[in-house]
Amino acid sequence: MKKYLNKLHYRSWHRGTKESDLFLGKFFDKYGERLNQKQLELYDYFLSITDDNDLLLFVKGEKKWPNEVPSEIIELLEEYILSEAFRK
Repeated sequence: MKKYLNKLHYRSWHRGTKESDLFLGKFFDKYGERLNQKQLELYDYFLSITDDNDLLLFVKGEKKWPNEVPSEIIELLEEYILSEAFRK
């Protein structure tokens, strides 16, 4: 389990754009340890299907989350977005 967490931590902090690195890295630092196995797998899937450029539009609320993004992950990301006041 620790190895899997380390992998997801690395993938969250090393996306390709600095903005995505900061958003997902800090998100994972805050939520990673409390996600259960199923949620970690859903987050892993989310990382594999999400484009960095689109991610910023989702975070700003300028684009809707795609249907293929698991709703459990969207809920956590939205909670994080609100808690950090990314949208005004």
